[in-house]
This record gives sequence, C-alpha cells and structure tokens, in this order.
Amino acid sequence: MRFSTLIWTVGLGAAILCQAAPTKRNNGGQNKGTTTYADCQRPKPQGQQLSSCPNGTVYVSQTDPQSSFGSIHDAVLSLPDDDSQQWILVGEGNYHEVVNVTRRGPLTIMGMTEDPQDYKKNLVKLWYSSFINQTTQTSSQDNADAVVLTVSPNRAASLIGVGPAGAPLQPEFGNVDFRLYNVDVANRATVNGKEFPGQTGPSAALLVAYANASTYGSTFASYQDTLFCGRNGSLFAYGGEVKGGTDFLYGFGTAWFEGVTMANRECRGAITAWKGSSFLYGPDTFGVYQSNGWVVRADDALPDVDLTGSCALGRPWNNASRSIYKNTYMSEVVLPAGFIEWQSTEPRLVPNLTFFGEYGSYGPGYKPDQRNQTVGALLTEEEANQYTVEKVFGGMPSWIDLGTATIK
Repeated sequence: MRFSTLIWTVGLGAAILCQAAPTKRNNGGQNKGTTTYADCQRPKPQGQQLSSCPNGTVYVSQTDPQSSFGSIHDAVLSLPDDDSQQWILVGEGNYHEVVNVTRRGPLTIMGMTEDPQDYKKNLVKLWYSSFINQTTQTSSQDNADAVVLTVSPNRAASLIGVGPAGAPLQPEFGNVDFRLYNVDVANRATVNGKEFPGQTGPSAALLVAYANASTYGSTFASYQDTLFCGRNGSLFAYGGEVKGGTDFLYGFGTAWFEGVTMANRECRGAITAWKGSSFLYGPDTFGVYQSNGWVVRADDALPDVDLTGSCALGRPWNNASRSIYKNTYMSEVVLPAGFIEWQSTEPRLVPNLTFFGEYGSYGPGYKPDQRNQTVGALLTEEEANQYTVEKVFGGMPSWIDLGTATIK
C-alpha cells in the first residue's frame, strides 16, 4: 500500500548503493569479473606488497616490519586534511580499534585478499566492543558513540539524536568519496567482559553521515542497528553481507544495497527501520533499497533459536519511511506478512507517505497470498522501474567504482 501526508518527519540525504550479484547465489554474492584494485590487494612477498598499488599508498600491517603503521586508525590520522586522493592498503589481521574518517578528500581503504570477489575469503577484520545501554543512557550519550567505522566530518554530524527529526542539521560535509574494499567490520558488544550473542543496545559497525561512501565485498556485523546511513550521507554497498537482529539497517537518508546478503541472527524489530522527509530536507531521495540480494538466517545464529517465518522486511522509523526490495531471495526466515507497523500502539503508517514495496521476490519466504498489503505493496514492473540507482541518485554517482561494481 502507498502511504503520504506528514506527521513524523525526518532527515534526508544519505544514499547507500550496493551492486548487484547474480540471481543465483555464488562466489560470496559477487559476479566473477575484474576488480579495480585486485592486483594491489593480493598478498605478495615481503618488500613487494605495494607493487601494483597506486603511488603513495600507505601500508598498514601488524606483522610486516616494512609497513608504515600497525593500525588503520593511525594510518588515517596521518593523511593530510585536504582534498587530495589517498589510498590505504591493510594487511591480513585482526584490528581491534575504532576508525573515524573526517577528511574531505577521497580515501580508499583496501583489505588484503587473494580473491576480492569473494567476501568469504576476506583477510582483514576490523572490530571493537561497544554499545549504548538504553536503560541507563544519559542525555550526553548518542548511538554514534558506539560505532566501529565512522565516515563523517565530526561528532555533531554523526549524531543520530532522538524523536521524529533526530539531531539538528549540520553545515559541514565530510568525505566526498570514501571507498572500502574487502574488510569485515564488526561490533562485538561485550557484557561482563564476554562477547554477548544477542541484543544489548545500539552497536553499529558502520556509520555514514554528511559524506559519500561505497563498499565492495565488505561485511558488517552486530546485533542491533548494525549499519546507519545518516543525513546527507550516501552509501553504496556492492556484494558482501550485513548481519543483525534488530533494525539492522537504519537511517535518515537513501541506501541502495545490490547483491548483498542480509543475514538474520535474530528477528526483532525488522531488517530495515527508516526515516524520511522531503518536506524538511529537500529533494525526495530518501529510502532504503535492496536489489538482487538475499535474506537468510545468519550462519552464527544460535542453533536453538527458530527464526522460521519471524523476520519482518521493514518497519517505519517515522511515517515518511520508504523501503523497497527488488528481485530478492526470501528464505524461510522471512515473515509471511512481509512489512510491519512500528508497533500496535503507534503504527506510523500514513497513506501516500509511508511506502513499502517488493517486486520479483522469490524463494520459500515469499508468500504473496499472505503479504499484508495494507502495509506493503506488491509492485508492478512499471512501478519497480521507478527505483533504480540512476533515478534514486539523479544520475550515476561519480563516487561509485564501476570498474568493480556491475549495476543491473
């Protein structure tokens, strides 16, 4: 069902693009072909690791004495705060740290790997342990304080805030072209010193706000609020995987995932929880879009938890929410009704404003006769064609690597 009129409103401006994978699941969700930095990313003999890399590439390694830095954080801090283009190559390893990218100039971070087109072979792990305890949360704490990788000009621009409109708009814009290749990013929330396999509170792996970002063959894992795409943030994800259990894709802006696996560790809330408003923040470009991907049970979901028919596709964070699935495999974990209201006492559904839809869904979790079409629509081909990368972003963004991504 189409929804619109304004009650709950929110920010706009972020975009996530992820490029399509083949209809059949293979090779970690990406097409076999060429990738821009494959030769640079492949492991090489000591002293030759930067061969085939762009001139000036900064090398990070925990074990190679010829590297410039042992942490990604330090490498990022070493870069000039200007508009120059920079590259970082990260060697195999587990990097326990928080990384903040605030510079404006283009930055590419590449994880070392034998096969850039198979995210299951990634060799670089970036992780941290943090979460926001919403029971004891103070007024000075924000979801942005529990993030592993942040791409934003400053903390004020990163803030999620509260209420229908969230944090105030900011005047600055951060990175114009951030790219991440073959890095596994995880927020491993801990309780009493031990990693907790379940919901603890907001604990994002990635936050993008007031910046343009794209990811290729990378993965993002948490249990709650895994990936946030904030105001004036544009994110394109090609291949890879997102793991979560509660509202694990959320944000104010526009996000397009193509060929990405959505892996459910639990089924709380929904896969997407989005806000949007063309009234307060300009052009109607908000929403979260998923194309040619897969919705499945996570490989590390607790074995005694039955997720069958339990995972909702999306729910409205405000009543201007938009969430679209195109040509997506729906496994048995998908809720037969599809999309849901925010909650029974506060549905946040407004006709002709709230918009949930799917087209070309297939698999055991796609049950068109059981979809709740008072909440989500089964789109026609003509309607689905209104949602393409070019139409959502007003043309093909220059910050997408079309040498690696194949957009269908």
